[in-house]
Amino acid sequence: MSAPAFIAEALPMGDLTAAAPERGRVARAYLDAARAAVAESHAAGAGGRAVAGAYADAVDRLVRGCFEAAVARHGAGLAAPVALVATGGYGRAELCPYSDADLLFLYPAAPDAALAALTEEVLYPLWDARLDVGHAIRNVPEAIRFARDDLTVCTALLDTRLLGGDAELFRGFVRETFQALFTPNANDFIARLHDEVRARRARFGETPYLLEPNLKNGDGGLRDLYVGLWAAKARFRVSDFGDLARRGEATARQVAALAQARDFLLWIRTALHLHAGRRQDQLGFDAQEAIARRLFPDITAAEGDRRPVIVIAVEEMMRRYYLAAKAVRREVARVLERCVVPPQRPPVLRRIDHAFMLFNGRLTTTGPEVFREHPAEMVRLFPAALELGVEIYGHTRDVIADALGDGALGRAPLTGDPTAARHFVDLLCDPRDRASPSLLEQMHDLGVLSALMPEWAPLTGRAQHDVYHVYTVDQHSLYAVACLRALARGEAPYAAAHPTAVAAMAEVEPADRVALFVGTLLHDIGKPLGSGHSEKGARLAVAVARRLALAEADVRKVEFLVRQHLLLSHLSQRRDIDDSGMIEKLAHTVRDLTTLRQLYLLTYADMAMVAPQNLTEWKARLLRDLYLRARAHLRSGPDLAGADTSARVQARKRRVAALLGGAAPAAEAAFAHLPDRYFAQHAAPTIVRHMRLCQRRVAEGRQVLLDVRHHRSRRYSVVTVCCADAPGLLASIAGVLLAHGIDIHAAEINSRAGQADAAGFVQGPGEALDVFTVHDRLGRAIVGPRRWQAVEEDLGRVLGHEVDVSAIVAARRERSSLPAKAKPHVLTEVEIDNDASRDFTIVDVYTQDRLGVLYTIARTLAEQGLDIHLSKVATEAERVADVFYVREGDTRAKLTDPARQEALRRALLEALARLEAGG
Repeated sequence: MSAPAFIAEALPMGDLTAAAPERGRVARAYLDAARAAVAESHAAGAGGRAVAGAYADAVDRLVRGCFEAAVARHGAGLAAPVALVATGGYGRAELCPYSDADLLFLYPAAPDAALAALTEEVLYPLWDARLDVGHAIRNVPEAIRFARDDLTVCTALLDTRLLGGDAELFRGFVRETFQALFTPNANDFIARLHDEVRARRARFGETPYLLEPNLKNGDGGLRDLYVGLWAAKARFRVSDFGDLARRGEATARQVAALAQARDFLLWIRTALHLHAGRRQDQLGFDAQEAIARRLFPDITAAEGDRRPVIVIAVEEMMRRYYLAAKAVRREVARVLERCVVPPQRPPVLRRIDHAFMLFNGRLTTTGPEVFREHPAEMVRLFPAALELGVEIYGHTRDVIADALGDGALGRAPLTGDPTAARHFVDLLCDPRDRASPSLLEQMHDLGVLSALMPEWAPLTGRAQHDVYHVYTVDQHSLYAVACLRALARGEAPYAAAHPTAVAAMAEVEPADRVALFVGTLLHDIGKPLGSGHSEKGARLAVAVARRLALAEADVRKVEFLVRQHLLLSHLSQRRDIDDSGMIEKLAHTVRDLTTLRQLYLLTYADMAMVAPQNLTEWKARLLRDLYLRARAHLRSGPDLAGADTSARVQARKRRVAALLGGAAPAAEAAFAHLPDRYFAQHAAPTIVRHMRLCQRRVAEGRQVLLDVRHHRSRRYSVVTVCCADAPGLLASIAGVLLAHGIDIHAAEINSRAGQADAAGFVQGPGEALDVFTVHDRLGRAIVGPRRWQAVEEDLGRVLGHEVDVSAIVAARRERSSLPAKAKPHVLTEVEIDNDASRDFTIVDVYTQDRLGVLYTIARTLAEQGLDIHLSKVATEAERVADVFYVREGDTRAKLTDPARQEALRRALLEALARLEAGG
């Protein structure tokens, strides 16, 4: 971004003194040429401030031309001189292509007819040119009065430029408004800015790391940057941040960080305006892809990275955005802190030790030489603050950031320092660090983590181009550590909802916490290297762990945890956890209880901190049950572990039998062929409800019965389908739900015997008990009883062979009139696994979430002659991850022929491609 911006005077300008319609056409043609020049200059690599300034110059030329023409026509009739003033962003000479331009007509007298005529003469051509112009006609007392009541007006008066008219009137206006609004007590004005920031963040988001951020109003956006500038102007009467450094109120690094962030934010906002063809500040997914292509036209994937190039480009662009937003948030906070004048009183000093003291209750150093002579003290500062329960003095944070940011202490002063490493590991593993942001996060914000671990630096601000990973990689990793600390403290929400995780953390020996916490911090350190990040990250983690002076046994444990950090989430959500063979393989992989416990806790924290509410009850239960099964296997061996599992299942069956009011043997017969996982996944009252549903279906001679429960606060419904089993049943159910506009979020398939006995249960082949978590197209629970009645009727017709499910889908599938919301594209992948299960071939399908995915997959499997034994359907934001345990419908054999496997893979890919295309 170094090419020069365009020169406004080079743009063609017609006659602005012509008649009204012609003036509008002239202004329109000129502004179109200016925006075309913006696009050309932007594409050529000009910086954000350069382009925004050049466009503001172009608008100046147009506005001045209109003003001069208006004065020539109406100036003689004015009762007093007038000044035309640019305010706000236009006053700062920073205009993006479709930004509004605010004008103030400054007039010392009461407005009259001549002034009204002059104002219209200026504004109409600008409006005809489709320039969004805001305007006000005021004298100085009015401007001051409005500014006192409206913070937006007040801040706009800090950014003013004279465009034309009486210069002395303008200078008096600047002098009087500043004296009236900011001189008496700038602290009051800065307090209003703080309130505005809090209110805006409550509306637009409390973090810079939003997936689709607002470039202007978001946390760390342009308005936050200008808040710092307004505070500096009000307190120190400076014109820009650079003046703060010259006055000694900011460091050169801080000013450079703000300048760099400002330039990039203006560059990307200009790109967004050009992409949208209008004023727009929300950086949506569609715009991200379009802009990233322009920013990185030649980007390529690293060897072995299977991600689409556009994904790599978007992630790098968003990393730059997040780094800029983070810099704005950090440096503006320091500017605001400096701008507030504290009450004048002698400072209170208390020496702590040779390096640190308390200055008015905040921790700082005893002298400027401390960090220079002993860099490790920059790290010890943070555990010292934790021990004392105090904050770190702002100036001291600046010293650290400056020293690490500009290399003032030499190259990598902390890398490989064993004393610094020891202090860091102690803080990392200390559960008392519960501040928000934590001291660990504060260390990262100042660059300490990257100085200790250069491999960490590429994680900073790194986004993932999907709607599943809400946080950047660095924040996610820090939040995962915070989650471990909360478990270690046994905090009430965790103890109540996830007692197994809290108990597991309590069982971790102090000596084993180092590997767990370091492994958790580094579990995604390979993410910047693309595909296969677990394996790549494990190699990096070994180098980091050794540099942190960990014992060799802990180094190997960290390596294992990073390499296998996805294993438990994959097995719990995508494999049959009742498969004893799979449990045995897992136990062989982890080898011992300590490692299993550490891997479980890392996985728990990882899943919990991907996004708010990501760790659902269902996911947590599956992860817990897998952990408990593997733990039992390691403790007791496969036979006793299986016996323990069977005992728990039998206990639940006895509980269900008691609730049903029948004898245990009869109830046991009713449970025939239902897998143990069914009893593990459902509470006894739910199983009772299912059993009674099946009884009623048999008693009434019905083809199908539904039981629907709604969870409105969680925005989903759960529908249980009890019906006669048949080949292709899953496709039939999914197709009927699709036809009624019902989106399947998760599915559980169960089959049991199906001939009715004297008790009204079913005792032969033929009954299915399938449970689906569903919502409507707007992500809400589906509470309308008529809709579910229609679903039940249509499903009965399909299962009774009265109509084919494809005909119902074609005839009744709803088409939304709303435009589809842009989402990051998910690559469709099909994986076939014959090793994980002894009796079944496992088909994993990853694809874009859309209505009809499960129906399309299930129909294709049925068309391929396959019998579905088990299906796990999971939706993670825009990504569907479905797994099917299948075998040949005629032979009940696994799919062992490579040609047969390839044919199945191709059929699934083609069917999903047709779905994506709308077919």
